[in-house]
Amino acid sequence: MKLKKKPVLLIAFTLGALLFATTALADIAHKDGYEQLKDGIKLTAASCSSQLDSFTMEMNFAFKQNGQLLSAESETKKYDNIRQAVESTSSRENLSSEPISTFYYSDPTTDIRYYPHSDDTYYVTEYNKSRDNPATFQNPFEEEVAVDVERIFDALIGSLRDHVVVTENADGSKEFSGSLSEVQIPALINALVSLEMKQLFRGQPYPYGQGGQMPDLVQDVYIKEINGSALINADGLLERILGTAVISGQDSQGIKHELTTDILIELKDINKTTVVKPDLSGKDVVIEQGQTISDKFGITNPQKFIGHYKNDIIIEEGDKFVKIGERHLEIVHLDQSSITGRYEEHYKPGYEQYAAHKLDFTFEAAWENNHRDSQFTYTTSSGAKGNGNIYLDDYNAKINFWLNNPSFTSGTVKYDSVFNPVLD
Repeated sequence: MKLKKKPVLLIAFTLGALLFATTALADIAHKDGYEQLKDGIKLTAASCSSQLDSFTMEMNFAFKQNGQLLSAESETKKYDNIRQAVESTSSRENLSSEPISTFYYSDPTTDIRYYPHSDDTYYVTEYNKSRDNPATFQNPFEEEVAVDVERIFDALIGSLRDHVVVTENADGSKEFSGSLSEVQIPALINALVSLEMKQLFRGQPYPYGQGGQMPDLVQDVYIKEINGSALINADGLLERILGTAVISGQDSQGIKHELTTDILIELKDINKTTVVKPDLSGKDVVIEQGQTISDKFGITNPQKFIGHYKNDIIIEEGDKFVKIGERHLEIVHLDQSSITGRYEEHYKPGYEQYAAHKLDFTFEAAWENNHRDSQFTYTTSSGAKGNGNIYLDDYNAKINFWLNNPSFTSGTVKYDSVFNPVLD
């Protein structure tokens, strides 16, 4: 479904840009409740990422169908920016299985993971050098697309911003509230929601393997109601935001369904949160050695990839697949900065028409962005030029070697980018 969301975003951007053009010159001298709330959210995100010494964030999510709880999630995350440590405790439950719970701790030299629902083992990763800022809160408003997304959202909201009510308290805090019924929600928003919901839930299983399928919403899909409230303290930080949305729709049998989402986010213990590394004395512990991202590879002993790899060249012939040769890949040299190798194609007798266009070249690539993959260019023995990508798959002990413009002579040739090590 990830690919299907791209057209929806394009539609939202195009229509949103048109609407924004008509509303951008509205009253800018006075900030309404919507703008004040948005300012509070931005200030909170910026403060959490770079200004607060510590804080605790609690998030709760619930999803219901026709009033029945399908799934619920909760997470409590503690940030200690002084010690550069973070601790997370989360749980998840659904209709048909036991609750799932996880614990995670991280500081500059250690990661600890614990899954109490499955076993009593603590999995510890110890790093060979101190990492920079492993517990930093990422500010979503610093992402490249943040400005455009905000403009689209502002445009779609339009006059709905007038429904955000602000109450100023004696202590300097502000309470925000808003409620919308189906008749108050613009047709454009409902059209986008209808399009997305029809794609998102059609034939999909219930969340987290509960059995059964989500309702196949095909008609009369719309937002029935939206309710929300928020609290911003005297320092301008968002301490609580609660939202509920109800979407109604009919399946292919004409049966009506209501899907309800509840979200609660709270910011607590500002500059009072302390994260302490767990004492694992007497616990069942599994320890592994990790490498920091500055070490280029998240791979232990990357030189193990030096050697020969191959896969089959296959065509579709008649009503079956036929092997007509092999692709050979040799990694000649590999270090923290670069990799060099050779690629060749070998064809069986009788398939000379393919061999006439075979590829044969050497390549060299520098590792990019501290990862285990890189782009490269090549020139074949016949002078043809091309480019590709190489990725070291440590988990599966394979190499992914993708050529962006292989000179195939027929669409019947099946190109396989996964190369297996020759170990015999």
